Amino acid sequence: MELNNEVDQKSDIDFVYFDLGNILYSFDPRKACQNVAQRYGVDASAVNSAVYETGLQADFESGQIRQEFFVQQVCLNLGFSEKNVVSEDLLDCLSDMFSPIRSMLVAVEHVRASGCSIGVLSNTCRSHWDWINRIATCETLKVFDAYILSFEVGVMKPNAAIYDAAEQAAEVPVERILFLDDRQENIDMAVSRGWQAHRCIGGEDAETVLEAFGFRVTQ
Repeated sequence: MELNNEVDQKSDIDFVYFDLGNILYSFDPRKACQNVAQRYGVDASAVNSAVYETGLQADFESGQIRQEFFVQQVCLNLGFSEKNVVSEDLLDCLSDMFSPIRSMLVAVEHVRASGCSIGVLSNTCRSHWDWINRIATCETLKVFDAYILSFEVGVMKPNAAIYDAAEQAAEVPVERILFLDDRQENIDMAVSRGWQAHRCIGGEDAETVLEAFGFRVTQ
């Protein structure tokens, strides 16, 4: 990861938005597919096709379909009888794929302690968000000032509407927003709107970006 040469070591940032996946939490969709495969006796590749390749997961994350419909369609795609599937069980199998990037949870606390406001700006679905908030290491998620989640806004990054929502929630000039995300198209949209934004992966990579903007996030 290379920082933009224009980054000023004393840049004034009033609000930092963190992506969820690969910034605060690592995730592996293959594990989600394997969970379902083991639980229901199907092939993991069939689960991947039923959930991801069909675009069903993307529709769920963008808020275009409700959770009940998502479960119905997964069952239909896999040839399950819905009456034999507990919705919460299926959703948990598909959500149990996240692991906290522990150094980032510490970094978030340092950024917050500096007096800077912080937020989550993420493409995610209701069941994934609920799962992350239930796992033991999620206490840090409670300290954020704003949560801009695609399934609530109704669109996914890099759609401009989700950035509109983030700007409204931050209530600071756009040039004083810093955004960390792992996908270049999401960063490009943020930069086009005047944000400070950098593509990185959670851990040392992201910590380097935060340090460059004057945040002391490592011991």
